Amino acid sequence: MDPSAADTTTSSHSHAIASNVETNGRPTAMDMLTERLSKDSLIRMGLYFYKERCPDTHMKDLVVDSIGEGREIVLEGQPVISFGSDSFLGFDRHPAVQQAIIDATRTWGTHNGSSRSFSSVQLAEEAEQRLARWLGVPDTLIFPSVSLANVGLLPSLASEDDLLAMDRTSHDSLWQGAKIASANGADLQEFGAASIETLERLMNRKQYKERVVVVDGVYSMAGSIPPLKQLDELTRRHGGFMYIDDAHGTGIIGDRGRGAAHRALGSLDNVMIVGSLSKAFSCLGGFVTTTLDMKLMLKMKAGSYVFGGPVPPPYLAGIIAVCDIIDSPEYDEVLGRLRTLIARVTGGLRSLGLEVLGGESAIVSVVVGEIEKTLEAGRRLYDHGYYVQSAVYPSVALTGGLLRIQVNANHTDEQVAGLLNAFFDLKRDLKIGKQERSQ
Repeated sequence: MDPSAADTTTSSHSHAIASNVETNGRPTAMDMLTERLSKDSLIRMGLYFYKERCPDTHMKDLVVDSIGEGREIVLEGQPVISFGSDSFLGFDRHPAVQQAIIDATRTWGTHNGSSRSFSSVQLAEEAEQRLARWLGVPDTLIFPSVSLANVGLLPSLASEDDLLAMDRTSHDSLWQGAKIASANGADLQEFGAASIETLERLMNRKQYKERVVVVDGVYSMAGSIPPLKQLDELTRRHGGFMYIDDAHGTGIIGDRGRGAAHRALGSLDNVMIVGSLSKAFSCLGGFVTTTLDMKLMLKMKAGSYVFGGPVPPPYLAGIIAVCDIIDSPEYDEVLGRLRTLIARVTGGLRSLGLEVLGGESAIVSVVVGEIEKTLEAGRRLYDHGYYVQSAVYPSVALTGGLLRIQVNANHTDEQVAGLLNAFFDLKRDLKIGKQERSQ
């Protein structure tokens, strides 16, 4: 991309805004705010690609008109097979989960009615205990979302004279929480999870009261997993602890889906794990593993818990219903089915000579590269009848565009075969793959 082109395009866009203001008389506060935001560098780039350079291929901010029983959707008026859903186990369509939500709505209503710092419905305690039993930890605490958990927890755990070491590819919500902790006095430093030596140097940088190391369990874009065991061993050797956002591993990775961290470490006794209740669980919210004593302290300290709205009672009932499924033989069948499909998708893409990331989680990403080419690739798959997310900057590196496939247990063999055929055509027509990228 030519940055000057982006500046020229967005400059003309800004003039259009200013012109409207002049034509319509005295500018309102919203007019002036819009004008100021239009000058932001990230927004300028977005406007350049999505409004000017790639208006027909960006595939963002879409509207789903309807959803079928499987993964058939109507997107912007076109029927397609969705490989863009993070309901990985298909529990959004599970009769027991749906019925639990319906029944709880009739019993408890649609909302808790207050912040949980004042009161919680009994379902909240039951859901937290069921999650703790599944994971083999003393207790859990449910937040309205994983993002709100991260934003509230990290400033509670790291403060003045503490090291807060962040994997540089951590999820954005982790960085948002880390910035608040840094403003409160924590020493925020970044490292690459593959570089144990860099983390070692950070640990020895100076004397700290506490050392908190933050990583993803499964990277949300690539679907790959960092070396959690080595990172944990180093962190504990220096007296610190790891905070792992395992949102994309919850319910999928490891023994009975206990996550990437549990698989790597054998237990969750010495780490703090944040998991998702809105992906594989297909409900709503996030949770953190904790002890009974710490749970009370987090309820007092984490601002997003104290001042945030709670997960509504119907979804708490849905979480309990999912825990029932996890405790049953049906879960083994569903998880086995998902893992078989993941292997089929990953193997099929690699056999085409494509550069594939992930393969252990339900996220399988194909490397394309440049922003414009990545957006074009996503549009061509859509035209073939398959929706796959085209992930571009700032979600990934500037020239690291990905086609992000999310495999679901309720995809059919025919749908997977069709997707692979569409990628065969895509590789031929757009010349994507390892060979093409090396030239």
